[in-house]
Amino acid sequence: MAQRGVNEQLEGGRELSFIAQKDAYAGSLLGRIIEAVNTLAKNAGVAAVGKVSPPHPIDTVNVSGPAPVNGVLTCPSEILHWTMEHNQAVAKGVQYISEIDTTPAFTAPHVIDHGCSRSAFLHLPAKDGSGNPQVYFLRSYAQYAGSNPTKPTVYGGLGGSIKIKMTGNSQTSLLTSKGSGTASPTGTQGGHGLGVVLDRPAPGPKRQIL
Repeated sequence: MAQRGVNEQLEGGRELSFIAQKDAYAGSLLGRIIEAVNTLAKNAGVAAVGKVSPPHPIDTVNVSGPAPVNGVLTCPSEILHWTMEHNQAVAKGVQYISEIDTTPAFTAPHVIDHGCSRSAFLHLPAKDGSGNPQVYFLRSYAQYAGSNPTKPTVYGGLGGSIKIKMTGNSQTSLLTSKGSGTASPTGTQGGHGLGVVLDRPAPGPKRQIL
């Protein structure tokens, strides 16, 4: 039986029982093949049938720095250091992903792939290209190679997104995000991580208006 979700593992069912009754050697071989397929899928973080159930959401996101004041955390430098607490049961192959955006809606976030790590360091400019102080928002989530991503956990939690300000003088206007995985290359599908579909077709040519 599947260990997580529905139809994640390949099963021989009545067909395998029928074959084993007719030919014990063939039934034994097919049983071992089915077991090997399921073991390979589990080690790879995918499902032999359908999709793997996603991990539980990340518990909390922690950012290095002083306690937030009026919903704003001011980092002591231009290095953002954060960790993710994920105390739920997970399987080998779990991957962690974070997103940085300049708005709490995360309409076009920049994606940071942590792999198996639950901590990260990232240099962020304190000001935009015009020299104005820049504000950032952060959220993180987990995903298996063969599952959908979990619901993102925002830094600030249920109390609302906490603004992050960096301390420094560097200034850069961020480029437009290009997304991640099989999500849209427009960068507007935040929270997709590796993707929720197996294949994303290449964008078609734009139609010419005569």
